[in-house]
Amino acid sequence: PWKRTLPIQTAFIADIHGNTPALRAVLDDIAAERCSQVYMLGDLINGLDPHGSAALLQDWSAAAGVPVTCIRGNAEAYLLTPERQNLPRQDEEWNIGIIALVQWFEDHLSAADLDWIRSFPETLQWDDAYLVHDSPLDRLAVKRIADPDILPHQREWFFHGRGIKPGGVDTERQQLLEWMTAGGITQVYCGHTHVPFYQQIDSRLVCNAGSVGMPLDGDPRPAWVLAQSNGVGLPRLEIRRVDYNLDEQLRRIDQTLDYPDFDNPQVRWAFKRWAETGIYWRAHLPPSSPAAA
Repeated sequence: PWKRTLPIQTAFIADIHGNTPALRAVLDDIAAERCSQVYMLGDLINGLDPHGSAALLQDWSAAAGVPVTCIRGNAEAYLLTPERQNLPRQDEEWNIGIIALVQWFEDHLSAADLDWIRSFPETLQWDDAYLVHDSPLDRLAVKRIADPDILPHQREWFFHGRGIKPGGVDTERQQLLEWMTAGGITQVYCGHTHVPFYQQIDSRLVCNAGSVGMPLDGDPRPAWVLAQSNGVGLPRLEIRRVDYNLDEQLRRIDQTLDYPDFDNPQVRWAFKRWAETGIYWRAHLPPSSPAAA
């Protein structure tokens, strides 16, 4: 992984999911806090406006003079999977849906977007801190997949990490702490679960930046994490929530009728309820809906 040094005022953002108005509001808040560096912890493009979110992040960085460093989420890993046309198990229902969705993202990104996304590293490290989309343990697990039908460069397609949630399973948290101790890592920053939290355990810090575009903690406001460091010890963290132009996002849901499954008005309605409540869209579907399965 790459190595960098943590600036004094740092912003961590994750899981934008193509929600451009939510990203715009978070970037405005980051500018107001005078952050000197932004780290984007993956899943930028998997939503209704992949190009708009990619362009906004790059344009804002250039205009504000604030470097933005991105790592890959599972969405970017899926997008960059080679030979998707030759994936095994293409006729399985779950795979049909993912193939169509990833193709939609690719069709709505420019060639320049794709070149930029290819530059994202999988993880990022500075002296004692580690940035990852899901979890360091997930990164180890995907490399251990030993299915003879799955080629090494296609393993990511068939793997969805558990990520790191607040509390978590005791054995998983203990394994993470042991991994941190063995590698001299005192800080882990991640996303993926869409639930923001941070936890200090002895001299170690685990932080999930939550989600800018699709929160899943019952609070629909975009989340990001402000880290303030004086160069000594662990940084001081603050989870920030901001309001944004929700009506703009709701209109985009109604207007993006070519998005996979949006020909079903129940699915569109459920996505709007997700945006309004911070509760996953399938929970808003009637039990009789085939999309609720």
